[in-house]
Amino acid sequence: MSDDWIDPGPDASIELVHPCHPGELLRSWMEGHRETAQATARRLGVSRATLHRVLSGRGRLTPELAVRLEEMGWSDADFWCRLQSQWEIARVRREREAA
Repeated sequence: MSDDWIDPGPDASIELVHPCHPGELLRSWMEGHRETAQATARRLGVSRATLHRVLSGRGRLTPELAVRLEEMGWSDADFWCRLQSQWEIARVRREREAA
């Protein structure tokens, strides 16, 4: 997991320069609990390909998936959605700076 990641909470105004993709955090959690992508995908009710896209950072962690993670007790849906949003905003800023 990236050293730049923190959960700023719902009322904080902390801005990260390089927030991690939510898939990176989810992958780290799975590794720490020795959970396979196949088992996690099954528990979440999504395909292994869908989960792999998120874990690899190539796919979005959607609100639907965020709610499923919340239902499994893996933080709340707002946390996952904020993390995805922070990552996307940082990506757009980096792209604009590079242009």
